[in-house]
Amino acid sequence: MNPTPTLSTAGSDRFEIQCEVLRLSIRPIGPVLLVQYLLNCGVAALFAWQYSPARALVWIALITGVTLMRGFFPQRLPEPFTPVTLRAAQRTHTLRTGIWELAHGLAGLLLFNPERTDLQLLLGLILMGMTLSSAFSVSFYTPATQLAITLLLAPVILTGLWLGAPVMIAVAVIGIGLTAMMWKLVAERSRQLEENIGLRLNERTLREQALAGLRASEQAQAERLRFFSAANHDLRQPVMAIGLQAEVLRQQLNNGADTQAVQHTVGSLARAQQALEGLTNQLLEIGRIEAAVDPLRPAAVALAPLLQELARQAGEGRVRVRCPAGAVVWTDTVSLRRVLANLVDNAVKFTPRGRVLLAVRARRRGQGLAWRVEVRDSGIGIAADAQVRVFNDFEQIGNVERNLQRGHGLGLAIVRRLAAQLGIKVSLRSAPGRGSVFSFELPAASSADVASAASAAETKAQAQLALPDATDTTRTLRPGLAVLVVEDNAVVADSLSALLRQWAVEPRVYASAAEALALADLRALDAALCDIRLPGALDGIALAEKLQRQKPSLAIALISADINEATQRLAAERGWHALRKPVQPDELRNVLLKAQRG
Repeated sequence: MNPTPTLSTAGSDRFEIQCEVLRLSIRPIGPVLLVQYLLNCGVAALFAWQYSPARALVWIALITGVTLMRGFFPQRLPEPFTPVTLRAAQRTHTLRTGIWELAHGLAGLLLFNPERTDLQLLLGLILMGMTLSSAFSVSFYTPATQLAITLLLAPVILTGLWLGAPVMIAVAVIGIGLTAMMWKLVAERSRQLEENIGLRLNERTLREQALAGLRASEQAQAERLRFFSAANHDLRQPVMAIGLQAEVLRQQLNNGADTQAVQHTVGSLARAQQALEGLTNQLLEIGRIEAAVDPLRPAAVALAPLLQELARQAGEGRVRVRCPAGAVVWTDTVSLRRVLANLVDNAVKFTPRGRVLLAVRARRRGQGLAWRVEVRDSGIGIAADAQVRVFNDFEQIGNVERNLQRGHGLGLAIVRRLAAQLGIKVSLRSAPGRGSVFSFELPAASSADVASAASAAETKAQAQLALPDATDTTRTLRPGLAVLVVEDNAVVADSLSALLRQWAVEPRVYASAAEALALADLRALDAALCDIRLPGALDGIALAEKLQRQKPSLAIALISADINEATQRLAAERGWHALRKPVQPDELRNVLLKAQRG
């Protein structure tokens, strides 16, 4: 029998791992340091030209100082390490790393121009780019790297929220999300690195496994770097477009441009915002898949109604369905819908002419039955050497120019991740100019499950027929409709109020649940819009419950950027609406139409 590791042995391994992490963190990076310094000089020169030579000179002087410190006065580690000297060395390394990144982060204060939105956005994007590179070069010690990321982004975030234009405030909010995302990424990367070091320090007989684990970790880190570099690139494009179009709109309004020109600029802003929203939604979906936030709930799923629904959503008769009525599979409904929706969207997007076919046929799988689902298109097709790459993140065939209106190359990457969760393999047959066929197989459900699925589908169809038309754009809102708006974000609250007033609706705006309950005249209200995350003891859901008890006829809508399935189920049970931020005007208008109809 192998001896069980004792507590002291485990502690010794942990100590050796921490020593190795610190050694890796302070290793010389001379060429990288030189390139970083030259890039910083370029940034300083740019802002000296566009903004303030004095401020740029002060910043580059700070950068020069910390670069000399890191390049010519590296930290010296004690040998051999002891627990006391290791803790002291870690504190020293964290302090030096914090000083290094704080000097870079002070650009967010010294180079911030309150008068020019374009320079604000450029500075924010530069610092976000520095953050992505810092997470992989400044240190492997988690506290030091997390401190570095915070000190690098905090000045520009705080300055942007305080002095920035509305667009810059949005970028600052994105920066907050980026900081949280990078904290999590750094912790995960450090955990993987420590695991690999532990393997490497194991007995000689396990050395090959340890080396394999290290190579896998390095590959995973490189993949993450490529992923976030590509995400950074695609995030910058709509952000840049929004900034430039906002400046164009400002100048048009100042110069009294004609209505057609202003409407064109507003349309460009809306398209850029939609592109940014689409990308952030896809990134969030990938994060939720990889974090396994949504557990799988296998059930009997009737394919015909699901495919017909997807075909209707595609619109314009672009998608045809050929599916036996008795095709019922055993799988997770939500994940299957997301797989098919992404495949259909991809097929329609790259089929400029012709139709897309959703076909289902029975297949024998061992002793049982399976259903093969195919998404066929007659589009541009995919060359053989690119058929594996299309499932990679940010990989797009036939969109070298990265046209945002044709997506971001994440749809099939999401399909790959969901398929892995469902335990299915998505195969691809294609040739250039001859279209593509994406297919996979799912196990057939049992006869009892088939009956249950048929009953559920019939109930759902009857419920949908009973629902009022949610897309009625011909009706008008009643002037003076009283709407309670509970939103603690001043920018969002002002935007909601402006839109409601444009519709001749009377908004009653409050920043917290307590304030709304204390000051609002509930008897005069027709609808309530409650942000879920509110300051104080009561959140938006608790507020909605109190409002419903006091006035049962009140139409209530929960609003949040992270509405999940549990929230949607709760809203459906209570008769509320659930709107995901950013709320679309048509969705909000439909809620108010139902409120005045009630």
